[in-house]
Amino acid sequence: MGYRGHDYDGAVTVHVDKRRRGRTSEARWRWMKRRAAVEPSIGHLKSEHRLERNRLKGTAGNAINAILAAAAMNFQKLLRAFWRIFLFCLMSVWNGMLTLQGPQARNTQFLCA
Repeated sequence: MGYRGHDYDGAVTVHVDKRRRGRTSEARWRWMKRRAAVEPSIGHLKSEHRLERNRLKGTAGNAINAILAAAAMNFQKLLRAFWRIFLFCLMSVWNGMLTLQGPQARNTQFLCA
C-alpha cells in the first residue's frame, strides 16, 4: 500500500486514500482522480519543457515560468494537430489525383514503384 503516515502538524490537512472506495467520500474520491490525471502532465512539463528549474526571480518569475511552459506544451499539441490535418489533406489530394488518372495509370504507377 506504500506511504501511510506522516508527522506533519500544520494548517493543511493530508488525505491518504483507503483500501476500499466505499469508505472515502465521493467528493474526495473525485478530487483524488483529478489529481492523478494532472500528475502526468506536470511530469511532462518538468522533463520536456524546462519546468524542472526556475531561472526567473521572485513570485512573478515563478508564474511566468509556469505559464511559458504550459504555453509551450499547448503549442506543441497544436503543431501536432495541424501536422495531422495537413497529412490528411495531402492524402485526400493524392487519392483524388489517382482517381482522375484512371485504373490503367494507377496500375502502371504501382508497377514502376
